[in-house]
Amino acid sequence: MPLTRIEFVNVSQVEDFYEQLEGQLELDYEMGHNLDGLYDVLSNDVEGTVEIVWHDAGFSRVALGDWFLRIMDVLNIVSTERSDLTVTLD
Repeated sequence: MPLTRIEFVNVSQVEDFYEQLEGQLELDYEMGHNLDGLYDVLSNDVEGTVEIVWHDAGFSRVALGDWFLRIMDVLNIVSTERSDLTVTLD
């Protein structure tokens, strides 16, 4: 199975997060920039092992505020549903 590595860097706005995600995935469509779209893409559309690495997560946590926690909730839900998806905060 293929490995998909998604790396987030200098995320200071929610749009930064979605733009970096879309830029690293080879989707045949534009995903919705919302938490439901994030869940759908990661749980259904990305095949194989997925490694998500969020660099400077402390910076993003402050910059995004509540959005950081909401995004992390989705990432954590998907990682419990998929044994082949990991999330690392750097």
